[in-house]
Amino acid sequence: MRVTGMREHAATAAGTSTVDPELVGKRLLILGGGLWQLEYVRRARQLGLETWVTDWSAAAIAREDADHFESIDVKDQEATLGVARRARVDGVLTAADIGVPTAAYVAEQLGLAGHSRELADIATNKFKMRERSRRLGIACPWYRLVRSSGDALAAVGAGALPVIVKPVDNCSSRGVRWVDRTGDLGAAVEEALTASRRAEALVEEFLVGVEGSIEALVQDGRTIVLGCCDKTKSPLPDRFDLELRYPGAFDDRVCRDLEQLAQRIASGFEVRDGILHIEFLVSRDGATVYLIEFAIRGCGSKVVTHLMPALTGVDVVRTVIRQALGLKSQIEPARTRHGALHFLMFPRGRVAAVRGVEAALHVPGVVDACVERRPGDVIDEVHDGRSRPGHVLAWGRDRDEVQRVIGEVRALIRLDYDGVADVKPIALPEDRIR
Repeated sequence: MRVTGMREHAATAAGTSTVDPELVGKRLLILGGGLWQLEYVRRARQLGLETWVTDWSAAAIAREDADHFESIDVKDQEATLGVARRARVDGVLTAADIGVPTAAYVAEQLGLAGHSRELADIATNKFKMRERSRRLGIACPWYRLVRSSGDALAAVGAGALPVIVKPVDNCSSRGVRWVDRTGDLGAAVEEALTASRRAEALVEEFLVGVEGSIEALVQDGRTIVLGCCDKTKSPLPDRFDLELRYPGAFDDRVCRDLEQLAQRIASGFEVRDGILHIEFLVSRDGATVYLIEFAIRGCGSKVVTHLMPALTGVDVVRTVIRQALGLKSQIEPARTRHGALHFLMFPRGRVAAVRGVEAALHVPGVVDACVERRPGDVIDEVHDGRSRPGHVLAWGRDRDEVQRVIGEVRALIRLDYDGVADVKPIALPEDRIR
């Protein structure tokens, strides 16, 4: 698979490719060989590691960059442990939620650095995360665990609507729906249950405010916040991200609350080392920061692998790789830039050609520009984060400059469809749910 506009050299965005003497000759198992894991595979080899990569797909994009590849479902813990034993690996990591429990299992069985299996379970089960958060006193929406549409109808009265329905164990907003009518609740719950590996869903209070996310590294239990953003979300009833802007437009008090939230999560959930991706909502009056959910892996779409290094000077991928080998790093943000992840959305159609991406990559301030569709692919309606067809990562001196850079990219990238030429990206809607 070749993704149009994808950078070929990790060092371009993620910092130096210098060999790390403490890593040379060691062996690293990376669970998942998809697009968002590719940077970890490339950087690991550049740093001097021998890499083993597993992925359910024999055509995984990272296969060509790995020293060794095996087609194994990352959820298959025993098969993955078998690979780890045969390879005599010194560390294991994953950048995919679905691989988190397996990575923790392998680390425990082989005595390697990594998260506990309890933490891995909680961090990939939104109900258990809610329960622990409530006990820790972390503000959350009200919630109910349901296993059927009947459960949901019994738990939610008309006065509780609107609500958010989501699977307990999926990501990228798959199976997530906003529901404001009792008659629509059953279908939303069935969709969420189908998207859940456990066949469980949450029905939650729909909060109104400004949504955002935090990227933070944790070392020896102390959090180092790399960035907090505010977001533009998709129109309802879907709820996926359309744009992330760093730093978020929050006042000093809210920024302090966000830093405290990151530390409370690290301390309360016993995250000693690693990376945190925390999604939150600031209430309309600014008085309360609610935890939506968190993950013990970084934000996708190249935010932690490319954008955070460009904004802060911190080599995030190297730090995470070293932590997987039980090694510490000096984590000191060297600069503070503005930046954004902007998703390129297009109308429905069959792609005949993709144009302008290479030119977009040379626009000053562009960290990455990417269209994840090739000629012959069909772009359909988007209902979750995995279906977004492209993105731009950009930085600048302030928000206005970042938006100017994004505007230049949007003016350059065009698609041709069967029978239709020069298709422009769709203008993003204003997020009115605040």
